[in-house]
Amino acid sequence: MKYLLTLLLCFFASNAFASSADSGKCPWKIPFTITIQGVGNQHSYGRSVTNFIEHDTDYGTHHSGDAFSIVVDTSSSDSSFSERFNLQYSLVRDSLLFSFNYLDTDIVTKGAHGFKSLLIIFAPGKDSIIQLTYFEADSFPYSGGISYGSRKVQISSLLFDDTSIFATDSSFYGHNLSMTNHTVDSSYSSWPSYSDRYTDFTASSVTLSGIFRPTTFSNPLAIVTESPQPNNLAIYSSNGSIACSFDVSDHARDLEIFSPLGIREASFTIPAGQTEASLPHLPAGFYFVRLDGAMAKVYISE
Repeated sequence: MKYLLTLLLCFFASNAFASSADSGKCPWKIPFTITIQGVGNQHSYGRSVTNFIEHDTDYGTHHSGDAFSIVVDTSSSDSSFSERFNLQYSLVRDSLLFSFNYLDTDIVTKGAHGFKSLLIIFAPGKDSIIQLTYFEADSFPYSGGISYGSRKVQISSLLFDDTSIFATDSSFYGHNLSMTNHTVDSSYSSWPSYSDRYTDFTASSVTLSGIFRPTTFSNPLAIVTESPQPNNLAIYSSNGSIACSFDVSDHARDLEIFSPLGIREASFTIPAGQTEASLPHLPAGFYFVRLDGAMAKVYISE
């Protein structure tokens, strides 16, 4: 699939100052960019027809990647831009929507057209984002065929301030993150014989940057979600299990694990002089780990 345009959206003066989501204005100074890089698996398969006989082929699955940027720009002086590209902007209650359609008239890519949208749903009265979704679909004609494609990225449970969007952890599952890309290349140059080749990409690790504080969301066994704590309490994945490290102490301490509801799931004593410990096996989900007043949040995947 040929991606012809980045997302160019215009709604306020480019020197507008950032504001809250409830103010009716964009909460970030613009222009701004969201850069998305995904790593995962790509599955290719196809169907062809020769002499009215169908043939199915599976080309297998291999490691692959996908990357692109969404640019929200207000620097264009072309007053007809929004009309030519059917640009839409709305900030109604908790939802901020940018979208546009385009039809390419370039002599080389004439006939290419598509739709792109970015939707951000804010939590009312809070500096947080319930969900951010980007979607695009387009087609690109070429000699003897046409390429169709769609791409979708979605992520939930984010925070923001007047300069950036961020998360307190990097859990792929914990943020219901998904990134997919589906393409279809159809060749009909020898009609009635023709062929379709399908490609499905699904990311297992996604790096967000630009207006995002650079973060790589992935699927490790456990992800620490808090900034450095007193006692330097840190949690990490080690050889398939979950471990934690902390500053040395001359007295024994209790390490406690709580559910998000405040239920103590486990507790054990850390002897004096010890600086590391393995956590017990726990069901998938979020937990809080506490040691001498220090607290860290961890997400355990299935």
